[in-house]
Amino acid sequence: MNHHTLTFTIVIPVYNGEQFIAKAIESCLQQTCLPNEIIIIDDASNDTTGEIIRNINSALIVYRKNDQNRGPSFCRNIGIKLASSSWILFLDADDLFHRQKIEIINSCLINNNNIKAIGHSFIVKKDTSFDEKDLKKVIIAKPVTVLQILLRNRMVTPSVGVAATNAIFFDEQIRYAEDHDFILRTAEEYGIWYLDIPLCSINRRSLTTGGQSGNKWKMRTGEMKMYSKYCRRNNQYLLLPFLILFSLCKHIRNEFVFGKQ
Repeated sequence: MNHHTLTFTIVIPVYNGEQFIAKAIESCLQQTCLPNEIIIIDDASNDTTGEIIRNINSALIVYRKNDQNRGPSFCRNIGIKLASSSWILFLDADDLFHRQKIEIINSCLINNNNIKAIGHSFIVKKDTSFDEKDLKKVIIAKPVTVLQILLRNRMVTPSVGVAATNAIFFDEQIRYAEDHDFILRTAEEYGIWYLDIPLCSINRRSLTTGGQSGNKWKMRTGEMKMYSKYCRRNNQYLLLPFLILFSLCKHIRNEFVFGKQ
């Protein structure tokens, strides 16, 4: 895959995002290497989200609105199916991309055509700004093993990009830990590479207060469901009790860490 064939679609699901959707879109439009399109799936918002999006003057924006609320996985899957680019990037409506994100990922991909999925680190920042300093140091993408992702996922949905030829979709039956499940299945099927550089800012970390991730137990049961699916796919049934115990231990630990915040 050479430089001239690399194009990028950004998929953004949004529900009642009037307070932050403009900033998310702005972080896409200010990229030093522009995307081919920005597909925004409005999950039946009942605020001014749609009006805000329609008032942004950019030919890159493709806007679709669901007739009923279906969840972020459903929305992302629509975006994947609509995408016309060679690569798909994901962004949540309350998160931001660093302005060099596509430029840096593009450089990594044209130097290694074996990569079919790529991720990177992120920062947690609750305001709508991002450190705009130039990221000049050379970062080498390194492969991440399935076991590493299974036990400790260092990525979130807005820090992941996949080749459009990949055939992995988000599981719409999982409303919690769906990003971890998607990343794990992608790694199993295609492998995934990792850049240790923060190219996105997220509003909140999983298992902290606020939004869907604030329900810590449902997040944990989502993780257990993901473990169960993994063991069934790979006939690793003896491993499942240890993974469930591992998840419960993490839950107890996080109750002590986050419960005091």
